[in-house]
This record gives sequence, structure tokens and C-alpha cells, in this order.
Amino acid sequence: MFTEYFTKLKGYFLSIDYRRLIPLVFVTLLLILSYTYRQCQYTTPYLQISLDKTKNSSVQLSNSQLTKIIVVSHFNEDLNWLALYIGDKIPYIIYTRSSDSLINHAIPVNKGREAVAYLRYIVDHYSNLPSLVAFIHGHRNAWHQTDPSDIVVALRALRWNKYGYMPLTSTMTFAFFHENSADMQSKINFQLWKDVLQKELGPPPRGGIKGHCCASFVARKEEILKHPKKFYSSIIDYIIASQFSDQLTGRTLEYTWHMIFGQPAIVHFKKCDIFYCDDKEVISVKLAEKHQ
Repeated sequence: MFTEYFTKLKGYFLSIDYRRLIPLVFVTLLLILSYTYRQCQYTTPYLQISLDKTKNSSVQLSNSQLTKIIVVSHFNEDLNWLALYIGDKIPYIIYTRSSDSLINHAIPVNKGREAVAYLRYIVDHYSNLPSLVAFIHGHRNAWHQTDPSDIVVALRALRWNKYGYMPLTSTMTFAFFHENSADMQSKINFQLWKDVLQKELGPPPRGGIKGHCCASFVARKEEILKHPKKFYSSIIDYIIASQFSDQLTGRTLEYTWHMIFGQPAIVHFKKCDIFYCDDKEVISVKLAEKHQ
């Protein structure tokens, strides 16, 4: 009986046209591969950034051994994009204004916005800064991040070390510094400059400033060290102690970073002067990686 059953089963399999099964097998393999890819894409970065946030850095080297680093001002942003797109390209360190216990470099008082995070890094590492420091926010995209619209592209396509200061966005801004202005921001700009910036930078610019917006930029070590450590710590102290909102005092720093790091009051960098561009003047990460 068993022999008869086996013979029927063998005849059944021999009668199948296996060519008809090829599309089904192909689709099944695609589904398996797609599922596996999604697991890698969503699970791996989470694990990676958790490890990175615990030690607060993507590298184990000391700053003085690095040629460049990214300083991230974090509040409550999702930082997974850092490990996924930046971590294996450019080392980074995170300073947080949140209560996230995974990030070691915490700022005790949440006042000063990204300015205090940047200044804190400079003060903490003043004696062993890397050659180039990029200062950025914790978000990957924002209204002020334009041309390129993605900070990942900006960081990876940048002509690192071309200038002492380089913005990471093409969005422009302007500000005035008037003691008796009806505009509160202009008054705070003047007061902060007079109290903590004037000793190093001279009197506030009469015609105001015009520069690249919103405090995402790269500064060369030599430009940072042109001012004493006390200069940077005094700005932190001033902002923390100020009776005014850090929306005002923090914004004054947004307007003045380029002057702190050696640029004139009015500055406008051409896109393809600071980023690698193709022959159509489109920013190109591929070209940057070829040159670097």
C-alpha cells in the first residue's frame, strides 16, 4: 500500500509544470528581502543612536586627535538621523537641554537655546579643540535650512576648511543694534554686545549686520582660539543671568556668530563657494566624497 501511495505522489510531482511556480517564488523572495531590509533600516539606527547617546559621542578619540567634529544642540528632537547618515562619516557630540538621561553632556539650566550648547562645548574643550567644529541644531530639516534643505547634505557636501567660518544654510537674516530703539530685539542686541562682546569685537556695527541665518555653521579652531576661554564663559553667564527671554538673548548670538569668528558685519557666501556643486550648480555629495 505504501508503494502505491509513493508511486501516486511521484506521479503528481512529475506532472507539475514548475515554470508556473517561478513568479510565485520570485515574489516570495522579494517580500522576504523587503521585510529584512526594513528591519535593518528601523532597528539598527535605533540601537546605534542609543549606544551613541549613552556615551554622547560617535567616537572614542580625544578632540585633539580629530580633524573635525559636529556639535549638536539637542532639546527634544529625534536624533536617529545622526547615526544613520552622519555617524560613520563625521564624528559628533551631543549637548542636550532636555532631561534625557542617555545624554551625558546635559546643560543644567534650559536657557540660551543652541547658543549655550555651542558655548558650553567650546569652554569644555577649549584646550583640545579639533581643527574644525560644526555647530548644528538637533533637527535634520527646518524652514531655515535652505539650499541645501537637508543638514546631512550640507555637512557631507561642505568644502571643509576652506574658510575660518562657513554657514551651513543659504537663508539670510539681518539685525540692528540700537540702544534706544522701540524694537526690543534691537535693544537687547545692543545691550548684550556692549556688556559681553564689545571687549573682544569693538563697538556694535552702526549699520547693523547681515549674514546667514539661524546658527548652523562651521568654525575653524584658530578662529575660536582668537578669543580667550573667559570670553565664551562670560557669554554663558550673561545669558543665564539675564532678566530677558532667551528668545531675545539667544537670537543676538544667532546674529553675531559670524563676527565672533572673524567675518565682517555684512557677509554673504555663494552656495557653490562653500559646497561642492556639479556643472549645473546643484550641490553634490558625490563630488564632495570624490574630492575628500
